[in-house]
Amino acid sequence: MAPLVVLTVGYAFLPAGPARDAVFSLVGLLCVVAAFIGLQQNSRRRERGWLLLLAGFLGWVIGDALFSLQGLVGFEGYPGPADAVYLVAYGLMAAGLVRMVRRRGGRGDIAAVLDAAIVATGVTVIAGVFVLAPIGADSSLSLLGKMTSAFYPIADILLIGILVRFWATPSARTTSFRLLLAALALICVGDAYYTVTTTVTGSAASQITNDLLWLAGYICIAGSTWDRSLNDLAEPVPGLEDVVVDPLRRLVVLSCGLVLPAVALMLDGLSGGGPQSWPVVAAGSAVLSLLVLARMAGLLNVVRAQATQLAALARSDALTGVANRRSWDYQLARACTTARELDQPLAVAVLDLDYFKAYNDQHGHPAGDRLLKEATAAWSQHLRAGEVLARVGGEEFALLLPDHDGEAARARVQEMMASTPHGQTFSAGVATWRDGMEPGVTVSAADRALYQAKRGGRNRVCVAPSAPASLVLPKPRVVLQPIVELDTGEMVAVEALSRFPDAGPQEVFEHARALGRLAELEAEAIIAARNVALPDLLLSVNVDIGSLAAPRIAAALSGDLTGMILEITEHTDSPADGELLEAVQSAVREYRERGAFIAVDDWGTGYSDMARLELLEPEIVKIDMSIVHDLDSARHRALLGSVLSWAARRRARVCAEGIETDEQRERLRQLGVPLGQGYQIARPQSASEPLTAVR
Repeated sequence: MAPLVVLTVGYAFLPAGPARDAVFSLVGLLCVVAAFIGLQQNSRRRERGWLLLLAGFLGWVIGDALFSLQGLVGFEGYPGPADAVYLVAYGLMAAGLVRMVRRRGGRGDIAAVLDAAIVATGVTVIAGVFVLAPIGADSSLSLLGKMTSAFYPIADILLIGILVRFWATPSARTTSFRLLLAALALICVGDAYYTVTTTVTGSAASQITNDLLWLAGYICIAGSTWDRSLNDLAEPVPGLEDVVVDPLRRLVVLSCGLVLPAVALMLDGLSGGGPQSWPVVAAGSAVLSLLVLARMAGLLNVVRAQATQLAALARSDALTGVANRRSWDYQLARACTTARELDQPLAVAVLDLDYFKAYNDQHGHPAGDRLLKEATAAWSQHLRAGEVLARVGGEEFALLLPDHDGEAARARVQEMMASTPHGQTFSAGVATWRDGMEPGVTVSAADRALYQAKRGGRNRVCVAPSAPASLVLPKPRVVLQPIVELDTGEMVAVEALSRFPDAGPQEVFEHARALGRLAELEAEAIIAARNVALPDLLLSVNVDIGSLAAPRIAAALSGDLTGMILEITEHTDSPADGELLEAVQSAVREYRERGAFIAVDDWGTGYSDMARLELLEPEIVKIDMSIVHDLDSARHRALLGSVLSWAARRRARVCAEGIETDEQRERLRQLGVPLGQGYQIARPQSASEPLTAVR
């Protein structure tokens, strides 16, 4: 920006004439070009609002050049070509500012709209009395000339209103934001000064003052796109969505808008154009406005204090005072963005107090609450700048460690472990975020490492294996396992199973899940299975409930699905959220309409089993092999009886998985299970070979 400032200072000492006009246009053009370059280099997203705004500034530069050219060639008509360019430029700027306001969450803020309207109305009164009225009375101007002259103050008033609207929008108070406001404010001040000196006095007095104000505005707009805080304009802080500009600062701006009509009346009276009662009206309006504003100031102070308290509560856990789940999600997303920009590692840890339920049962819940508070206070002593500790569950916490890899994070967590009070311990899992990963995938990896630490004996830290963010998924090879009628041994269907050359199927699918690419791999497996479908047998393929509505799965299941069974698996015991449930139901409905049968896989392994039956209403229920292998268990027999009863009412069929012995097959047949599969019946076989099964 320094060369632009030097050029502007040098411009002030040039004599009036074509050379100075050329330098003015050159400085303006360089500023706009610099702003475009800054936007391209510093913006992480394509920001159309900024592009429209800069296009408006470019229009002003072009208009200034045309205005100088008109004077050089002796063009005396009004309005001229430059005025048309100015008109378009104002429209582009207004469109850009409106879009930026909408992008920053200000779409429905009625209070901010009213603020903008108050200020704009006050400015309109001043402009109407001292600018628009003289223009209308000027007999030397044509109708088009009057409309053009009136356009400039009206356009500036519109920009002022949008600026106030922008200023009152919930947004970060950043350097880029302030430079943008300064740029537009300088331009508006320059326009107002030019309008007053030309419209009121009839000549452009001290033209250099106007030019320097405009050039200062151009320099500020260039600086606004080069500052790294440019992207923060679109990142509202969680919990602060309703906390906008400082109420007292806002009152100052509103005061200006409210007293402007009184000021206009007073000035008009002093000039001899107002009524005889103007002193009383002007003074009364001003005093009344100030009294109302003083009363509002007291109310707003109370509101500000309450808003600050509510914002703090929204961001922090009520018991421990550390960040809560909502703030954690926000901080995690920001940390990933920062790690990507700075090309630094980022570690995520999940901590869970060991035997916390037993501690509560032994010492009571108040003691448990004290343990949580004292533990978080002790752990927080180890945090450095930029690191975040959050409570994400009852006794579960999450930790952000920027600029740490897995092993460095393990050492930091072990330091925290030693300070846990009352002789208590915790288990922890650590995972490293890699560029290209979804933040939630990293947390899931840390969570799996946590459970590995729990299974390993607790009071330890496990680090999740580092995986490349970009994985070339192996192509699945399909094998087929027969499904038979247990009474007759007749083969009725085959289940398509995936095999991989260098790893087991569970390992490969879990790896894809950790990278957020499970649906992609499942889609490849479905396509491979459909290519080897047998004409007289149903083909059963597996798909996770979370992938069911994914576009890749929909593409793999395109066309007629007659003869296919979709075995829907569920990775976790946690019930899906409402949005996912709706998407799953819609997908199931569509696949069923195109001929597919729906099956619930691995039934009997989670507390949500009956809920899955009610959600999917399957034609087939596949019993998990854990039940088949322990039919002497009273619980397993009860589960089997309940699903058989449900299937009889719904006219669905039950299939037992993992049958390995003749005894298991016979007991299942006697209990009324109609279908079965497993090694006792047939092992998975190559799709290119004839299928056989034990009858």
